[in-house]
Amino acid sequence: MTEVPAGDPDWATYRQEAFGEPYMVWHDGPDFAEFRDRFAADPDLATRLLRAGIAEGDALAAQTPRELTLTEGQRTTFVEMLTEALPTANGGVRLEAGATLFALTGDPGWSAPVVEVLDSALFWGVRIDAAIRLKAFPPTPSLVASAARGVRDPEYLVRYHSANTLLRWAGRTEEVSDDEELFALLVDSAGAEGWATAADRLAEAVTA
Repeated sequence: MTEVPAGDPDWATYRQEAFGEPYMVWHDGPDFAEFRDRFAADPDLATRLLRAGIAEGDALAAQTPRELTLTEGQRTTFVEMLTEALPTANGGVRLEAGATLFALTGDPGWSAPVVEVLDSALFWGVRIDAAIRLKAFPPTPSLVASAARGVRDPEYLVRYHSANTLLRWAGRTEEVSDDEELFALLVDSAGAEGWATAADRLAEAVTA
């Protein structure tokens, strides 16, 4: 665990002050306004605390840097921090680190840890986040294939969000639930054959 310098708050305390109750952050999604203010006021402290949060396995800490306005030096610091953390990070940190590293560097190769999580046997909630994060990346044939595998996932919500990512890549703005035919193929009762049909149709729509 990363040692916090004497006088610094611990990550859990700082996180709650900046983002609020963990349950509400999970339920409603994080609001980064307060953290942005704190980062502007004391970027060194905020950076140290994000490093501590990443070391503790908090995916929110890995997500936050891409929500900040950074100087080149700060950008470099976060790129180094996240790159160093990746080899031993848990799934949540890995997928958020990949998304953040892409946002900070523009290198689509950082999709690799996101795809790794989506393809894994990790808890479905983490795989949902990976399916959602893929939307930010350019739809290469490899990533389209990855999202299409997500549409074949045994977990309904992983299928749902993977399908939405493919829809975005195909230039469509609606949710897959708004398309009655595709949605009928995604539900549990459709079975693996229906999921595969939906995956193929969505992938073809991206590459058409």
